[in-house]
Amino acid sequence: MRVLAYLLTSSGILPQDEGTTRILFGTWVTNDDDEAHLQVFVRIISKLEKVSLNTLRTALPFKWNENEPYDTVNPFGDIRGIDFHALWTFNLDDGILLQTNRYHRRRIPLSCLRNGLITLASMEYLGPPVPLRSNPTHSLTTPCWRPQVLIDKRTREFTHRILRDFDRQWRHILRNSYNAITLRVLARALLLLSKLDFDIYEETKQRHGRRGSHVWITQLPTWRPLEAGIVCFGKVHAVVCHSIQEGISIVQKHATSLESIATNPYMILSIKHIMLCRATSPNVFEYTAPERLFNGNPDTEPPSTLALDYLIWAVTPSVRPNSTRLHLLPIEIQDNILKYVSAGSVAAAKIGCLLGVGSVFQWKDGVLNISLEETWTNRTPWSPVESQLWFSKSEIGLVYRGRS
Repeated sequence: MRVLAYLLTSSGILPQDEGTTRILFGTWVTNDDDEAHLQVFVRIISKLEKVSLNTLRTALPFKWNENEPYDTVNPFGDIRGIDFHALWTFNLDDGILLQTNRYHRRRIPLSCLRNGLITLASMEYLGPPVPLRSNPTHSLTTPCWRPQVLIDKRTREFTHRILRDFDRQWRHILRNSYNAITLRVLARALLLLSKLDFDIYEETKQRHGRRGSHVWITQLPTWRPLEAGIVCFGKVHAVVCHSIQEGISIVQKHATSLESIATNPYMILSIKHIMLCRATSPNVFEYTAPERLFNGNPDTEPPSTLALDYLIWAVTPSVRPNSTRLHLLPIEIQDNILKYVSAGSVAAAKIGCLLGVGSVFQWKDGVLNISLEETWTNRTPWSPVESQLWFSKSEIGLVYRGRS
């Protein structure tokens, strides 16, 4: 079985790196159990004069990846985690060793490992492998704002499906805790997807050989993060934060720092929840109830319909597309025209949403139902078109294909 490890420590290599974390990721293939792993670590650490990133990197029996990740990943939480035995995280700044497997999380101070009499029973139990989420309504007063959120029906049906599929493909990231970089990476993806700002690459050729998943359980997203924690979309400010409470504090500071009262709304986006907020006077704010967004549990805790509506409404221009002769044609003729703009129906549906033409997309490719592809498949000359979603040169991990 494969055993994973992370080494975490503040980098401090350059002045601008101060406060950031350096992360090393390693793997180890072994048939030993968790108790045997811990005893290996005890023997190694008890012999080290100084526990540091370099000494542990050399002494521990892991093969370290050359490319250092920007965050850690917990591979446990769904059936894909069966490929891994355990994850050991050596947090050198806090002096903690954290163990995670498919049943629980445990921790122990690294200093205790010098004792030499440590067992798994000595470690503090922290709960299930995926940390429990905090209550977003904690310390909030009763919500008092119910804005009228209007969204074009064709855009709503098309974008809702894509956002829900994003929750499924990246569930190993979304259901766990993540750092500020990952927060902004995920936020950028959601904002771009919501305003249909992505490319669709259509695979029509025959293909053999490649195997595996489009998104694997230890994979981090590869697209760029947002450059700031507050981003303006037209009249709406999107505030990206780890919690709703943090977002409200940011909104209050931002709104009161302006020369005039900002009556335009804010969207507080913690990824796991979303809320709309606005200032009605210098020190008075009203907001909606927090809505569940992406928690990486699409089967049991899918994002609420209202949460997706908030997200799309906040980033979609209120101005409708200019009326053209195309808009004057019957819907049936608009649909026939859209069939000629791309090889597959997904790209055509996106164009229809952007132009405001055509019928509501039924996620069909002829008589085939379009489904989300989680693994690579061989293609023949008769295979349906694969529609791959991309941000510039970065794969999003969303691939659609018609199936009977």
